[in-house]
Amino acid sequence: MILAAGCGAPEATKTSAPSPAAPALRAAVAEGEGWPRRVTDSVGRSITLEKAATRVVSLAPSNTEILFAIDAGDAVVGVTTVDDYPPEAKSRASVGGMSAQAMNLETMVALKPDLVLATAGVQGPAIAPLERLGMTVVALDAERPADVAANIRAVGRLVGREAKADEVAAAFEARLEAVRARVAARTGPRPKVLYLLYDDPLMTVGPATFLGRMVDEAGGVNAFADVAQNYPTPSDEEVVIRRPEVVLATFGLMSGGDRTEEQNRRRLLNRPGWKDVPAIRDARIHALDEDLTTRAGPRLVDGLEAMERALAPSP
Repeated sequence: MILAAGCGAPEATKTSAPSPAAPALRAAVAEGEGWPRRVTDSVGRSITLEKAATRVVSLAPSNTEILFAIDAGDAVVGVTTVDDYPPEAKSRASVGGMSAQAMNLETMVALKPDLVLATAGVQGPAIAPLERLGMTVVALDAERPADVAANIRAVGRLVGREAKADEVAAAFEARLEAVRARVAARTGPRPKVLYLLYDDPLMTVGPATFLGRMVDEAGGVNAFADVAQNYPTPSDEEVVIRRPEVVLATFGLMSGGDRTEEQNRRRLLNRPGWKDVPAIRDARIHALDEDLTTRAGPRLVDGLEAMERALAPSP
């Protein structure tokens, strides 16, 4: 039985692509030191767990990475088809795709999870049906990098790995603060950034998205900071007019892995009409690993540091 539900994510060649931000998201918070323990998830739902979860189904790569990072991989019994890190995650039972309509409920029920970790955006429509099947569902999402550390701590408290979760979250926060300090120490104007998710058609990020906030944290100014859409699809003329100085590109998403990084760079450098765009003229095109920038888990700070390096002034 495959769950049928609407999905508002932009079309992608890989399901690790970002989904539109859900309204009023917040970091999850788990309260109390003993059991039962209550958690307020990323959409404001209050859920109570009677004891530490020992059979967890993770419905997103970011959640899976959190679980393994806090030494709770032994509690993971099911993951989606796109959960590929750490490699050990691929040995767990597959519960179908990440999108709501691709989940296999029969498999999930058979796994008898005592906790399902979902996301709040693309999987929002799946939460109520899963709960009707008797599953305890906690939705995790993040609006900004700092939320990731809070989610790590919350997951740790749900699976009884508090000490390790605090350690991983503190390390994440230290690196985040180091990025902020380096960015604050820079002199001169911030570079104007075009963050490209796709090049055919063009798709970039708006200021209210997680990636839009990542650009700001890394020391850039979003070239499309004035738009209302989460994922605008600008024309070539709009890009030329806005004159981005740096292009950050998730080439893996753009080509579905069919082209090399250099081939993707050449596509942009030779794009008709773009030769006078500062980023093209100066060849400031930087490839990013989408798994490090679109998965709100412990490795996100690796992606943020890569963005920061790409936006640093030339020596």
